[in-house]
Order: sequence, then structure tokens, then C-alpha cells
Amino acid sequence: MTPPCSNRTWGRAIVCGLQKLGAGRVFISPGARGSSLVAAVVEEGIDSTIHYDERGMSFAALGWAMATGRPAVCITTSGSAVANLLPACVEAFHSGIPLIFVTADRPPELRGTGANQTIHQPGIFGSFVRAQVDLPSPGDLNQLPAILENLAASATGENPGPVHLNVPFPEPVLPELLADGESVPWEEGSACQSRIGDISKASPDLTSRSLLGHFFDSPYGVILVGRLPLSEQPDAALLLDLSNRLGWPLIADGLSGARQLPGVIGHADWILQSRNVPAPERVLHFGGSLVSKRLGEWMVNCRGENYLQVRRFPENLDPWHQSPTIVCAGIPEFLDSLSIQPQSVWRDVWIEANQAASEILSEVLETNQLSEPSIARAVAASSSLLFLGNSMPVRDFNSCVESKSSHPTQILGNRGASGIDGNIATIAGICSGAGKPITALIGDLTLLHDLNSLALLRGEPVSLVVVNNNGGGIFQFLPLGIDPAERERFWETPHGMDFSNAAAQFGLEYHRAADIPALADLLSQPPRGPRLIECRTDRAANHALHLEISRRISQREWKWKR
Repeated sequence: MTPPCSNRTWGRAIVCGLQKLGAGRVFISPGARGSSLVAAVVEEGIDSTIHYDERGMSFAALGWAMATGRPAVCITTSGSAVANLLPACVEAFHSGIPLIFVTADRPPELRGTGANQTIHQPGIFGSFVRAQVDLPSPGDLNQLPAILENLAASATGENPGPVHLNVPFPEPVLPELLADGESVPWEEGSACQSRIGDISKASPDLTSRSLLGHFFDSPYGVILVGRLPLSEQPDAALLLDLSNRLGWPLIADGLSGARQLPGVIGHADWILQSRNVPAPERVLHFGGSLVSKRLGEWMVNCRGENYLQVRRFPENLDPWHQSPTIVCAGIPEFLDSLSIQPQSVWRDVWIEANQAASEILSEVLETNQLSEPSIARAVAASSSLLFLGNSMPVRDFNSCVESKSSHPTQILGNRGASGIDGNIATIAGICSGAGKPITALIGDLTLLHDLNSLALLRGEPVSLVVVNNNGGGIFQFLPLGIDPAERERFWETPHGMDFSNAAAQFGLEYHRAADIPALADLLSQPPRGPRLIECRTDRAANHALHLEISRRISQREWKWKR
């Protein structure tokens, strides 16, 4: 039987093994129990980020992995520190982002004894990880290569996502030196090869897999492109030609990266409020989920063989229970398999309706006053890499931004679980992973939710545009059916915060934009470092503005030629 190794060697083997397998930056929240893991990071000179808040640290790791496509490693100490990783784990699971959680633990014999900082960590992430392993106390090093290889494959495989490696360490947590005769298998020329990025993406046989011959025989189809990772967003432009050939409208979600391409139907959410828009007979859906609930309701009757989803990863994407036909392929592979002829002029009517909606939006928003739709439009016009916060910012971008640019902005957001937690930390991770300036559009409650993570923005070229309507403006739009005073107190939660103080506390340059020209001028100037740009709006006025846009567009009727 192989004798157990020291904590030092065990930790070094884990860290070096994950790096050998292709893992990227290591994100650390300090704590004593994981000292052997952290010591290996230090001694090997591995690229790392340290943050005192485990929740913020894990969201920063998520942002980095989102920007790079490589798995980030998160290292924490034991106890409640591990529980703070769950929100980022949930988002990574639903967004398909590869994260490797390495959590230090007390030895198994201390579980359930009341020992300090000891909780039951195995299985703590429940069903929100692709794989999980509870290691024994430091033992046989020969076991580690296969364990780590399997974890890496689970994190980066056909359906990427988070994995959990729980690592108990007995006392003393960090021996001064490696024990005599100990060595790390990776240092002895292990045959273990990287699994990161090696998953085959071979084109499927689309005709035999699911592409039924009658699918394109209807003139009343629609092409949807949902959320796409950064690496696939340029491919969305290829769908414009497909839209032209089929005569089907192309509706691009705000997080697709194609929202601003010319020829894209950008105002579908408004158009669908018109009384006479017929439902589609076919839906061809590329990529992930959609921001617009109204769009989902419009196409709900397209089911089974009439609803074709094309995406690289076989995730379940069926919130309306339509049992779609799924083709696992990228956009280029799918398009290469097609041979179709133009059949419809339905697209022309959609383009006409989109233009009319655009004109109405321009009329309503023609003033220079700050409004939440106009802020979204100003931000979109000045950004090449943009993060959209949840709640109203992503919705306003999705419905109000014009489709005019031939060079679309790269768009990211945490829409896996759509939480407002951890957005600032995610932005920091994206910026460090992408290596270029980023503009972020978020709400005031999103900022308050993750205020600690402003510390992660130090030195980063980030323009943080905060829409401050003094509370949760989205609750103005929900049919709660309650007294306005109660809605304000219990749902909208006004806070009265002055964000200039937060900017000063964390060393961010602060600006308050008085109007749209002032905001546009600020965004035209490249950030020298992190800056917070506050835009104050009124919740009730914003609600009234949206109602006015809706009223004007819903009065229009178009000849849909059915």
C-alpha cells in the first residue's frame, strides 16, 4: 500500500495537475485550510487573482472563463466560504461556463463533531455541478491523474459547466517542506494530456439527425438567434444571408452579438404588441435562451418538428414545453448543409414593421433627457465589448437599440440564472480575461448587491454605467395588483444612496451624466481606469415612457400577406 503523502505534496499535485490539464487563471479567497493549494500557486508563479469575498471571487472567475472560454480555478478555505460559491456555480451551470471549484476541507473524521469551521461540504452544490469528487485525506498520488482528467473533461466537454473537487487537509495545514522522497507525478513526465479544448466538433449528418424535408416549405417561418458565447458571436452574421434566401425574418436577441447588424429585426418585442401579428409556422432557433418573454409566448404553438433548435451543446432549452427538434452543430456547419431556394416575402413585412417601430422610438426618445431606453441606446453606440446587467438594462437594450452597425458590439451577461448578484465581479473577470476595455450597463440594486466587488475593478479599463432610479424599477411593470405605497416599500425598495461615495471608497473615477449628450461624451473618451458613470432616472416616468411607446406601436397594423 502506498503511504500517504504530505499536505504540501497533495496540494502541489492538484494545482500543477489542473494546470497541466489546461486550466487557466486561479482565483483565491484567503484562508488557512487551503494553504497547501495556495502555496503551490505562489511557488509555480501561476496567474492568479485574490479577493477577500468568496462570492465576488467566484463571479470574477466566471467572468474570466466567459471571456476566454477556458476553465478558471476557484480555491477557498472550508466552512461557509464554500457556501458563498453557490450563486456563481448556479450561473455557470445554466450558462455552460467551465469553472473548477477546489475547496479545502477539514479531515472527514471531524465532520459532524462540532469542530470549528467544519460543515458537510461534499455535495454542497447539489445538482448544479457537472461532476464532483470528495478526495480522501492526502493519500496515493497515483490516483490523482485519472480523477483530475475526468473532472477537466466534465468541465469542458460537450456540455461544459462547473465541477467540484473537495480536498480535506489534516493538521498541520502547511508543512514547511515536502516530505523526504516525495515528488509530484506531473514533475516526472506524466503521460496525462490536456483535455481542455480537445472535444470534437464534427459536423453532424443533419438530414438523418433531424432536419425534416418539409421544414422549409412554409413561407411563414422565423429565424431566432439567442444568447451566444463570445467565440460564436461573429458567426451570427452568417444568418443574414439565410434570412434573405428564405424570406424569413431574423430576430436577434440582445445577447447574441448580432442585435445591431443591419437587416436584423431589432424591435420584435414592440412589434408583437400589435394586434394582428400572425404566429409563425416554423421556428429556426440558433444558440441559447431569449430575453424576451413576449417572443416566447408568440411562438409557443410551434412544436416538435416545426421548432428546430441548432446549438453546439445538448443543453435542455425548452421553457415553453415545445419538445423541439435539436441539431447539435455550430452555425457554419449547419449552413453548409443546406440547399434551399427563396420562398417568402414575409420578411419584407417584418422589415417594414421594424422600421416603423424604429421611427416611433426615435420620436419618443428624441429629447436629450435621460431615460432608460435612451441610456441603453447611447451605451450601445459607443461600446465594442458590453456587459448587460439583469432586470431592466438587458430588456431595454433588447427592445430599444437600433440595428444599424456593421460591426456589432460583443455582448455578455449573466442570463443563465438571471440574477443581479455578482454582476460587478463578473465584469471584472471579463475585463481581465478579454484584455480590453469594457462598458457595463447595470441598475442601482445590482450595484448595491455586489458593492464589495468594486475592489476587483482597480486598474481595469471599465466604464460602469449605473442607472439609478432609486430602487427596483422593474416592479413598475409587473401586474402585482397591490397598493402603490406597499409596492414601493416591499418590492421597489428605495435606498437613497449616493454612489459618488461608493466610487470614492473604492478608488473609482466618478461622473454623473446630466443628459444623453453628456453621457455620450463621457463614453467617447477611453477609460484611464475604472470609472462609475451615474445616470439618475425616475421609476414612474420610465414606466410611463414605456407605456407610451407601446401604445403608439400597438396601434399600427401591417399587411402580413397570409
